[in-house]
Amino acid sequence: MALAALCLTAVLAAGCTGTTTNSPAALTTLTPLTAPSSGSAAAVSGLSYDPVVGVWRSPGAIYKFEITFDVNGKTQENYASVPNVFYNGTWVSLGDNQYLVTRDTGEKYIWIHDMSGNTVYKKDAPSIVYSLYQGVGRASAAPGGSTSVSGAALLSGTGNSVVPFTATGSGLWVFTLNYTGDKNFIVWITDNQGKRVALIANEIGTYSGMKPQKLDAGKYYLDVTASGPWTIKAALS
Repeated sequence: MALAALCLTAVLAAGCTGTTTNSPAALTTLTPLTAPSSGSAAAVSGLSYDPVVGVWRSPGAIYKFEITFDVNGKTQENYASVPNVFYNGTWVSLGDNQYLVTRDTGEKYIWIHDMSGNTVYKKDAPSIVYSLYQGVGRASAAPGGSTSVSGAALLSGTGNSVVPFTATGSGLWVFTLNYTGDKNFIVWITDNQGKRVALIANEIGTYSGMKPQKLDAGKYYLDVTASGPWTIKAALS
């Protein structure tokens, strides 16, 4: 299982509150954070299904800041002011819905996950909240952008990925899948504990198709095995 770059202005500095040193050189990489899976999210040791896993964006129609907490304990931060510049790092849970994010450049920040509103914010900047993004995040998918609407999510990537998404309502969800490649394309839906819920694709070679699946509202993961680019749209029918 949907980014931009450095804080250059005082307006964007809110996304970096807590930094006490000059901004270090950013890491210019588009490498997806999600590591290859072996076909089953539950079978891959070390994966985290913590509720904080996902792509979180600053408020507003046009986001200024995005942070991804991935299932492998890695993070990637992006600021919209400078495209294609990223801060990679790691995250660990401190308990009580608090998470320590350590950039590869050495800076450390504490993030808090507000379970009641399903938002995250920096401990030293509680007034700026970031919401879960259901579109195409660069860190968990291929470079690109998308909007998300209630009852729908658009996700994409290249190769093997474990991508989180949230079913915003209970009912019949329709998954529209597109894949380009010459090897297996396998997609499992797993629950927030990594348990397999449904197999929605098991194909060899380039594929386009639709698969309905009943889901209860909640957080899920798409465990994708692929050798090329893919997109998956999930919509509540």
